[in-house]
Amino acid sequence: MPEQPQEQPVYILPQNKKRVLVPKILSLILLGGIFYAGILLNISLLQLSSEQQSVVNLTSLIFLLMILALGFYLGYHQVSQPYRFYPNRIMHHRKLFYYSQMTQIIKKQNTMDKLFKTYSLDLGNKQRLENIPQEVQIDAYLQQLINYSKNGPQ
Repeated sequence: MPEQPQEQPVYILPQNKKRVLVPKILSLILLGGIFYAGILLNISLLQLSSEQQSVVNLTSLIFLLMILALGFYLGYHQVSQPYRFYPNRIMHHRKLFYYSQMTQIIKKQNTMDKLFKTYSLDLGNKQRLENIPQEVQIDAYLQQLINYSKNGPQ
């Protein structure tokens, strides 16, 4: 059976990696520190021998570092997936955003977006494009794609 050719995207929009990774890393480190402090407190209250305390400390530290590494990997994997624009839809990872289902395009920018010079687009129906660099003004292009998909070529 011959392979069907893959549909090529019309446009590929990468996300701003710093916008996702820096807050994620900081929160993982903060929560990991709190978690480890709780473990140390519990160990000190258990009246274990110094050898047992060392083993539990080392085990919990290794476990915590594995969780931090997994969180970093998942965050990097998420942000490394660009938005792919096709003639009738946008695809991000496994999510599909069909132009025919987009009701509005509202540009939004929160405090973190201002700090990292990014913005988000609310597409209606709980659909969002996030972590878009400010240098890329994609909203007008997206509006053209929506109009084209709804009305056809003019």
